[in-house]
Amino acid sequence: MKLGKVVGTVVSTIKSPILEGRALLLVDLLEPDGRAASGYLIAVDTVGAGAGETVLVLDEGSSARQIVGAPYGPLRAVVVAIVDAVEGPAASIADAPGTSRTPTKRAAPAVRRAKDGPPDESGGRR
Repeated sequence: MKLGKVVGTVVSTIKSPILEGRALLLVDLLEPDGRAASGYLIAVDTVGAGAGETVLVLDEGSSARQIVGAPYGPLRAVVVAIVDAVEGPAASIADAPGTSRTPTKRAAPAVRRAKDGPPDESGGRR
């Protein structure tokens, strides 16, 4: 997995079926201390991340396809978490310029797994 910062979205009207109905995010990679790392990824958003947020990106094709429930297709990277803080001796996102440890308030996305069925009105499973 990799740390990154969402810097924008990628819009595509013609795409592979595995990408239909999914938001594509442009993510600049970060070092654990919050400094920019070389490179970027285009990742499918699974958590409702927005521009400027620090995220955790799973960059392993087979695992990424498992997250979205598709065994085949051209999918390599997915955003799997919005990062509130990185802690430890080599990590200090709060001290990096242009970063913040204050999480954005947002409603939790409904998580649906094929075996669970749809959520009921209270958000629980039937």
